[in-house]
This record gives sequence, structure tokens and C-alpha cells, in this order.
Amino acid sequence: MTLRPLLYLLLLFPLLFTCSKENEKRSENTYFGGTIKNKNSNQITLRDYKNTIIDTFSLDATGSFLHQFKNFEPGLYNFFDGREAQSVFIQKGDSLIFRLNTIDFDESLTFTGIGSKENNFLINQFLENEKEEEVFLKFSQLPCNTFRDKIDSIRDKKLSRLKQFSSKNNTSEDFNALATATINFQNYFSKEFYPFARLDKDEIEVLNGLDATFFDYRKDINYNNEKIQNYYPYKTFLRFHFNTLALQEHFSHSKDSTYNNTSLHYNLDRFKLIDQKISFQPIKNDISYYYMIRYLNDSKNVEDFDQMLTAFKRINTNPDNIDKAAKIINSYKRLKPGLQLPELTIINKLDEEELLSSEITKPTVLYFWTANNKYHLIDSHKKAAELKQKYPEVKFIAINTDNISSKKQAAILQQNGLTQYNEFHFKNPINAKDLLAIKPINNVFLVDKNAKIINPKANMFSVDFEQQLVELLNH
Repeated sequence: MTLRPLLYLLLLFPLLFTCSKENEKRSENTYFGGTIKNKNSNQITLRDYKNTIIDTFSLDATGSFLHQFKNFEPGLYNFFDGREAQSVFIQKGDSLIFRLNTIDFDESLTFTGIGSKENNFLINQFLENEKEEEVFLKFSQLPCNTFRDKIDSIRDKKLSRLKQFSSKNNTSEDFNALATATINFQNYFSKEFYPFARLDKDEIEVLNGLDATFFDYRKDINYNNEKIQNYYPYKTFLRFHFNTLALQEHFSHSKDSTYNNTSLHYNLDRFKLIDQKISFQPIKNDISYYYMIRYLNDSKNVEDFDQMLTAFKRINTNPDNIDKAAKIINSYKRLKPGLQLPELTIINKLDEEELLSSEITKPTVLYFWTANNKYHLIDSHKKAAELKQKYPEVKFIAINTDNISSKKQAAILQQNGLTQYNEFHFKNPINAKDLLAIKPINNVFLVDKNAKIINPKANMFSVDFEQQLVELLNH
């Protein structure tokens, strides 16, 4: 889509806002636009509920864009600024304009124009749910019936507030259904997570002690809701729901009494339940891929990976998903502890090529970063600097995973107040990311002085990382 002149936007925005009066009829045209302060990129990508790209919009010098829909289909959309994303509910005749500051992405997001009240209600609900996480953790230490009463009371208050809002603003049935579902999914999610949140009991004790009606809502779950398949509250609920459901199934035929997310048989049970309960293939593909990648990234039992891949192929029909999982498995087979780190070419700050192994002369931590994740970039470097002081015998090497020049890399580090110490980037980042299975980006390698792998899946922010450093030094 070509960028509209700024003058056109300035002339059109007031028109859109004047059309937002309560008694004003909706027009036949539907608009969506916004202004982003401290933009992460020069583009906004808009996707529909199927996750299909509708369009990519260029931002002007003020960080603004405006889109008029053609062949419009009402419902949930998702906009992405290159780093973060958020959902938006658009109906025919809306002239919906948002404003946000990427420094506080969700907290700063506000809407104006026709359709703004509904979306401000939804984003406020989203933020309220985030704030309730601490309260939920506190409630989750209570007996199950007390816990249920408290979170049901919170849900009922939200539903009452929604009823008043809907009556006052004469909202549509589609909005009412979506807002109700959002509230209910938060409630359901809390109940699904309850067995994992109790600190005083094993998961099997909690599940065996639940009231028979605790999960009554499960009989009403729509596992195949196409219209909200990519909606965050729905996806989050389903993910935790299958965690709990699979754990109940696993406990019924195993001797385990605690949750182990890397257990092969637990993960196979979860795949079986997904296959039984979800018939809409895009949702089945999405959630099974999510669990497959989580398992591969968390488990150290490489010998079980082929069995998981076989089960995954039976239920997932997306060739890209299968190909990515197979590549990760092949990578991890090459990264077993005790094996030599794959030889890769890196480029130093002087723009000189060298072999990665040449930099490994003592016990070493390899950590990675990308300019697309500013938070991890800063946090990982600060954590590494802190650990360097405590463990001077360990070498810390930072490697950028972008297709980037040494000059650009240095500029990014300088912009974020970071020193350029032991900083490199890959000559061939695509190949390197495949070979080292660098996903997620916080994946860290621990290698000995001979570049032999000790741990290919460490995390600098885990509670036992310093213990792993001690073991690395004693290896």
C-alpha cells in the first residue's frame, strides 16, 4: 500500500472523529489507522483472524497511517509493529484510530473514532487481567472451593460491568459475545492453572482434591472457534487447558505425581488429546506446533525426539511446521553434550572473519541477541556483565543473529548504552541459527575450553544458572 500524503491524513482524521457521535449513522466505508510514537519500524502489518496478512502499511514521518478496507469482513484483526502485536475488533462502518507509545505499548494504547469504545473496553480488560496475576497467585494458595469462589466473584463483577456498558452503548451481538468470552477465558485459564500454582502440594494431590464440579465449564468449550483462533485469551486458555487435561490423563496411567513438561509420555498424551478434541485443523496445527517446539527446546532427551516427531506428523498437516521441527531435531542431535560445537565463521568489531572456535580458549558462555528484541538485548548484556564480575574465569561471548554490518552492530550497542566487549555477528546468520537451534533467542551455550558442548540449552536468567557455571568450571 502506498503512503497517503500527510495532508490527506490531517484533513481526513477530523472527519472520522466527527462521525463518532453516538447518534451518527455508520458510513458504508470502514477505516483503520493510527499514530505510533517511538516507532520500532517504519511499517505496520495487519492480519485477519485467520492470521492472513491483509496489508502492510508504511508509516509517515509522524508515525501515522490510515487504511480504508475493501471487501471488508467484520471481526478480530491483529496489528504488528515489528516487535509487538495487539488485537483490534473492527465492525462495518468503523473509523477506528489508535495511538500508542512503544515504550509502554499496551499501557499507552488508546482508540478514538467509531468503534473506539468497544476497543478501549477490550484493551482495558486485557490490562486488568495482567494486573490480576499477582492476586491470582495469592488466591491460588487457598483451598479449591475458596479459590473458585473468589475468581468467580471477579468474573461476575466483570460480566455485570460489561452488561452495563453494552446497555449504555447499544453494542453489537458480536462484540458482546467476544467481550463475554474474554472474561470467561480468563476465569477458565485461572482454574486450569490452579493445580500448577499451589506451592504446598504436588499436582496430583491438588487434582485429586478438586471438587467434582471444579471443571464443569469444560463441557461448554468450543475447541474449534475459527473466528477467534488467534485471539490471545483463547489461545492462552487452550494451551493451559491441554496442560492440565494431559496431566490428568498422564496421572491416570503412570506412577508420576508431579508435573514434568519434558516427559515423553506426558507430551504424547497431550498430542493424543489435541487430536481427539480439536477438529479444526488450523487450531490443531497451531497448538500442536507450539507444544512441539516447547518440548524440543526444553528437553535434553534427544533420543526421544524422533518418537515425538512421528506423533507430531500424525496430527499436524502444516508442511512448514513439520520441516521446522525436523530441522530443530537434527540440530539438537548435533548439539548433544560432549560433542564438538559446530564450526562457524564469525565477524568481529574490526570486520574481520574468524572461526568461532578460535575465541573459545577457556570455559565459555555463548549468548545471542537480535536488534528486533531490545528488551532481551539490554537484559542479556547486563546479566552477562554482572556474571563476568562474579566468574572472571568464564569467558562471555555475545553474538548478534541478524544480517548486519559491524558498523551497524556497534551503533546499536552504543545507542543502548552497552559496551562492545567480545561482540561478534555471524557471517551466515541463517545457517548459524539452524545449526545452533537459536530459538528462543535467550538460548545459551555452555562450552568447555576445547569448545565441547556442556549444555546447549542454558538460560542466563534461570535460578540454577550460576550453579551451572560452577559445574562448567569444575568440568
